[in-house]
Amino acid sequence: MNAEHQRLWISLQQQGLVEGAPPAPGEAGSPWYILVFMGFFGWLAALFLFLAIALLFFFDLELDRFFESPLLLWTIGLLLIGVAFWLLRSAASEFVRHMALAFSLAGQGFVAWGSFGGADAIGATLLITGFQMLLAVFMPDFIHRVFSTCVAALGLLVFVELPLLNVVAGGVVLVFTGWVWLHEFQFPRMSPALRAWGYGGGLALVTSRSEVVLGLNWSVTNGMLNTLPTIYGWLATLLEGLAAVYIVYSVCQRLKTAARVQILALCALTALVLASAVAPGLLVCMMVIVLGQTGSNTLLKGIGIAGLLFYASAFYYQLHATLMVKSQVLLATGLLLLAVRWLMLRLVNGQAGENP
Repeated sequence: MNAEHQRLWISLQQQGLVEGAPPAPGEAGSPWYILVFMGFFGWLAALFLFLAIALLFFFDLELDRFFESPLLLWTIGLLLIGVAFWLLRSAASEFVRHMALAFSLAGQGFVAWGSFGGADAIGATLLITGFQMLLAVFMPDFIHRVFSTCVAALGLLVFVELPLLNVVAGGVVLVFTGWVWLHEFQFPRMSPALRAWGYGGGLALVTSRSEVVLGLNWSVTNGMLNTLPTIYGWLATLLEGLAAVYIVYSVCQRLKTAARVQILALCALTALVLASAVAPGLLVCMMVIVLGQTGSNTLLKGIGIAGLLFYASAFYYQLHATLMVKSQVLLATGLLLLAVRWLMLRLVNGQAGENP
């Protein structure tokens, strides 16, 4: 420990913030943007590796008939994922870790290919979703866990064609993501895994409604929920609202807010749930922002803000109204937000005055 760190530790001791001997210096990790940049090239390498193995079997060895065998595809995929796991366990550099990521993503491609070749669409998507959950738990790499968690959550939210699961998936994923971020620091040994699961769940929540507002219609739930009674659609919104209540209540308990502030927060949350029924994405993005603000996580908060701006802009653009009406709606929304901010500041300052 250098002299500057020693002085900082002594200063913290004098303020009663730390005690004992200073910790041993650890290995500095790479910044998140470096990890994302290298992760992108890992995915690109995975695509080329996947195509190279496929072309090797198809052209050189004339074994294209074996690609009709789901067992062979699963075997190749599991072997590649096993190599990736071994590389990650012994990884000593960023290069090796992202080489392992390329092997794993290529292996997952073969597993997905074999799943759709050996089962129907529902069975294949369930199998892939469950497999991604296992990878999110056992693969010892941050980006890999983020990717697997995001894919598994998107499988539950978007792709699995089961009405009951489609109804409860939004609430379940939101509760899981909220629990992870609210308990991030209670399990220090699991902190890297919890953060990866939290980012994966947050990304899945923010992106899962994008196809609805863009009109892409590639989600199976669009067609499924339209054929079910209207109560199913409202039940999905209600479950997401209950998950949001859990998050907001937990945050209020952690901050020890006054009862009137909690009541106001629940009233605002009720209005947000009703608004999200006609403007998809608002509720989940706001909850991601709340979780990011609670944990002082700038990246998570930025993800939520970006998603909120996207969904609010899409809803404003898709309103079937004249530009005059749209401008009036925009003005009223801005004034309402300013009024809410003023009211919240008054409540917070009043509470601080009562409890100096």
